[in-house]
Amino acid sequence: MEIFSAVDVFEDWEIALTNHATFLAIAHTHYQEALALVKERDGREVKIDADADFNALKNAEIQRAAMIVVVFSALTLEAFINWYALEKFSRSFFKKHVDRLPIRRKWLEVPKRVVGKLISAEVHKDITSLFNGRDELVHYKASKKRVKALNEGEDWVTEEHAHAAYETVKIAVAALKDADDAVDIDCR
Repeated sequence: MEIFSAVDVFEDWEIALTNHATFLAIAHTHYQEALALVKERDGREVKIDADADFNALKNAEIQRAAMIVVVFSALTLEAFINWYALEKFSRSFFKKHVDRLPIRRKWLEVPKRVVGKLISAEVHKDITSLFNGRDELVHYKASKKRVKALNEGEDWVTEEHAHAAYETVKIAVAALKDADDAVDIDCR
């Protein structure tokens, strides 16, 4: 009689290796940090130069946190749609037909192939906006601008960008759940 060790029994099992939950946790932590920094900044009235300096410091800290939220929200969505596709398709089909698709297109094509439904144009627009913001950060190009031409929403990553990015993750996963009820809405 041959005795198998636990390792022998489990060697042929497949387990999911994905980081979408970790990426979401990082985005969440920094989103909460950005919100706390905004509250701290907005709770101090600007009366003297030191107050303006305080606000400038808080704005820089908010931008750092917001950048992390944008990048890790995008990472969450990319990892999530890849995980979902790997759960639904064979590895060879995934490699041949899904893996190399641009991420924005995966969010259209994968639900369509799995359940015959598309996510809404509005949700796809939000996903596209998130990945455009991520691309601007990841492929950043330095530039020069006159002070009078600076625009907070265009030239800095703000708490609004962080909010939109974080919400896009929730909206996209919920849209996928609407298309396929088997989707785990908790992103775990």
